[in-house]
This record gives sequence, structure tokens and C-alpha cells, in this order.
Amino acid sequence: MAIIPGNPTVIANCHPVKNAAPDNLVPAGGGNFLNQVDGNLTAAKDEGTTELHWQGKFRGVDFAPLFFQLKTVTHERLKDSRGKLIPTIISTWLTDKAKEEIDRTMDDDRQRALAILARDRAVSLADLANKMGWPPLRDGAPNKPKAQRCVDTLVRKKWIDRDRRITASGEKMLAGE
Repeated sequence: MAIIPGNPTVIANCHPVKNAAPDNLVPAGGGNFLNQVDGNLTAAKDEGTTELHWQGKFRGVDFAPLFFQLKTVTHERLKDSRGKLIPTIISTWLTDKAKEEIDRTMDDDRQRALAILARDRAVSLADLANKMGWPPLRDGAPNKPKAQRCVDTLVRKKWIDRDRRITASGEKMLAGE
């Protein structure tokens, strides 16, 4: 084994298995690979934040998950060959207080979206985004992707079904229970 001067840390980016669940983020086919490395750090993106932690193996002192907020930005000096701005990502570490505030905002958004869907389950994603007051996309269109993620989360939480009908647990949420 060759020693690299300065003992640098090497990060090998790997993908988990296809359609991996949050509790199965080890590298695809990575049993042998995982045996050769000191740890498997994972970055799991949620609606508002990204959690950095380890899974499967970590040689060293355990640590609490770290949370980051990802923000898409452009800069005048980052352009393609046609002069079009190229979006890039800025990652900002979140304090516990900031993470709690983002979580609270997300919960409020979900409850507001649930109330809108309770009044009209046939509301379009564009109308839902507009009624929620979310900023439009860069091209000025309503933020339908965010509305779709919100609806998907409501289905995942079992507050609505796939046909956008409010479930019993969704009714409890609307009632504030």
C-alpha cells in the first residue's frame, strides 16, 4: 500500500442501489467496497434540507447528523459557450434552530396545501403553487415541481390518497389533533 504524502482524505462518490430507501444508502454492490473503506457517508435530500451522516460503517467517533440547505444560484462569471448563465449549488450548514425553522415552515406549507386540497382536490399543480404563494420558477411559470413534491409528501404521510381524497389522518391534521 502506497502512502500519499500529506495523508489526504479520499472521497469516492458512489450511488446506492436503484430506488434506495433512506435506510439503505450503501453503495450498489458495495459489500466488498464497504469493507475496504473507513466509512460510508450519506447525503439524503429532503424537501428543505440535506442530511449528512453515515450508514453501514464508520470507523471513528460517532457524530450527530449534519444538515445543510442547498440553494441554486447563478453568477455572471459562470456561463456556457453561448453566454447563458449556468446554475450551480451553494451548500450552507444549518444550525439546529435554522433546521427547526425550515421544518416548521415545511409543516405549515403541508397543512395549508392539505386545506386547499380539502376544498378542491382537483386543483391543478399550477393553481396550488399560486395559492400557496410560492415564488415562480426562473422562467416565470408557477412552481409546479414544488407543488408536486408537496402532494407526494401528503400521500407519503397518508394525509391524502393517490386520488387526493383526504384520509382519516388528514382529517385529524385539519382538525388540529
